[in-house]
Amino acid sequence: PDPHLRAYLAKCRAKLPKQPGAVLEQRLESGGQHDDTELASRLGMSLNTFLQNFTRARKFLRECLEKTGINLDLELS
Repeated sequence: PDPHLRAYLAKCRAKLPKQPGAVLEQRLESGGQHDDTELASRLGMSLNTFLQNFTRARKFLRECLEKTGINLDLELS
């Protein structure tokens, strides 16, 4: 656990556009207990729209974190 990383993540999550933010929130709150079809339905989205918004959320988060100097390109050996 890195408190600085958590703080940066929280700041970046707060900057997400409405729909990608809602999709990410549903995924995190679900904790893997519900499939994406159910989560999409809760938000009144088709599965495809839900997945597109999740991809956008990941992209926005990555770009935001990279602007703070956090490199997410991990090299596994």
